[in-house]
Amino acid sequence: MKKTNLLQLMFVALLMSFIASCDNANQKCDCDDWQSQVPEGTFCYVDKGRPSNMLKYNEIVNMLESYDKTRKEVLEKSLGFEDTRVNSYPIQQLKDYLGYIENLCAQKEIPLTGINIISTAYPENYSGSKTAGYQTLIFMPTTTIDGEEFVTFDPLKSKKGVPVTFKSILAKRGYNWSYDNSRISKEEQKAGIMNFNPPQDDLEDSSGSNRLKPTPPY
Repeated sequence: MKKTNLLQLMFVALLMSFIASCDNANQKCDCDDWQSQVPEGTFCYVDKGRPSNMLKYNEIVNMLESYDKTRKEVLEKSLGFEDTRVNSYPIQQLKDYLGYIENLCAQKEIPLTGINIISTAYPENYSGSKTAGYQTLIFMPTTTIDGEEFVTFDPLKSKKGVPVTFKSILAKRGYNWSYDNSRISKEEQKAGIMNFNPPQDDLEDSSGSNRLKPTPPY
């Protein structure tokens, strides 16, 4: 009994040490080596230095000015108001979303290749909210299908090893998603995904995320 308690204490101490090392930005940790020793669903991100896709301020200014010249005025004239320019996403919500999606993909044995950020707009009759009519964003996971690396899909609706594409789900609801260069995959056809009939009210959960704080409106 004493040995069991000692082992438990040693494991807790080891786990706390690992978590602390991941929280320390100046200390490196290799999560692949530790993943089998931490609770299922635990993910860790390591600072590997400045990523290659970071922007310089002259690029940012040029891009902002280009938006102002080619879109801002056109959109304001068309809509009659200044559309959303900034979408705020709390860092903890981002972490929670990534952890949830990564765990879903691990359970379904489907590789997660990225997150597509999709432009949408709230309907004019959107729940009486002041965001009605404004642009917003949807986050959706991506994976590799038929050689294409960033195909939008829904791990929540997928079967183990068989990703269900965003395209096929929307097609069943009468919407043509034309931004993935993929057909309904062969795996989906074999699994009979396209024979699925959505419920009348269609209040199903998805792997998409939103709930952003947009500016404007102010």
